[in-house]
Amino acid sequence: MLGYILRRLVSVAVTFIVVSLIIFLMMHSIPGGPFDANDMPVSEAVRAKLMAQLGLDQPLYVQYFRYMWGVLHFDFGVPYQSPGETVLQLLSRAWVPSLVLGGLGVLIGAPLGILLGMAAALNRNSWIDYIASALATLGLTVPVFVTSMLLILIFAVWLNWLPASGWPDPERWILPVAAYAAIPLATYARYTRAAMLDTMSRQFVTVLRAKGLSERRIIFQHVLRNSAIPLVTVFLPMFIGTATGSIFVEAMFRVPGLGAYFVSSIEVRDYPLEMALMLMITFMYCIAYLLSDVVYALINPRIRIGGAE
Repeated sequence: MLGYILRRLVSVAVTFIVVSLIIFLMMHSIPGGPFDANDMPVSEAVRAKLMAQLGLDQPLYVQYFRYMWGVLHFDFGVPYQSPGETVLQLLSRAWVPSLVLGGLGVLIGAPLGILLGMAAALNRNSWIDYIASALATLGLTVPVFVTSMLLILIFAVWLNWLPASGWPDPERWILPVAAYAAIPLATYARYTRAAMLDTMSRQFVTVLRAKGLSERRIIFQHVLRNSAIPLVTVFLPMFIGTATGSIFVEAMFRVPGLGAYFVSSIEVRDYPLEMALMLMITFMYCIAYLLSDVVYALINPRIRIGGAE
């Protein structure tokens, strides 16, 4: 098991380095710079002085290695749009709304999706299955900004039950959390239905029924346990993906989270903030997939055996 974890750690490190290089090169390949994104003209002399102060006049490989050396020491630089604080200080504020609203969306949407998937699997080819499958398909195919807009129109504009903005009062969390929960709910409904139907079609379930075990016991003690592997392994990546903030959800509900800062960093070419956001999200995804793989290997030892071979 230790060897498996070490191999996955090496894979995570290589992935992080490759992704960081790709992000850095793509970011600097976009035309313009941090002094071209505002309406105030900057003379060439002032531009050259500022570029030298920020180190942007150096070769790209020098800038990359210098930045990554700072990242190793948890120094992500100073944001251009807020020079009075560090990038980490700025992001420490932005993490809170995204983590709270996105996390609640997953923690609410995932259990509801599991229940919906169970209902669909246990009532296959019935009206319950058709409705559950249709809801799951809608949740995965309808863009999240359309879902957000519909929630605002129905509950904030037409019914006037809830406020349209999503921060900071808990009452304002309801609509953005509902928007965040749509994708986890739909994803888990489809995963649960497919996993349970696959497990229920296996021979050991037929044997258990032949032995006289009750259907309830077969479902809850055997089918659900064997169907849990894909549900467990997909949870952490989904949690990270939702909790790191959806640009569209935060834009629609005016949430001052990671998505809002990501958009502003692109608009003003704020390289330190832009890099820090993408690297942090990349790192969290890598760790989430690593933990998911470890959990999967613990649940299914054949993964470790196959990896060793």
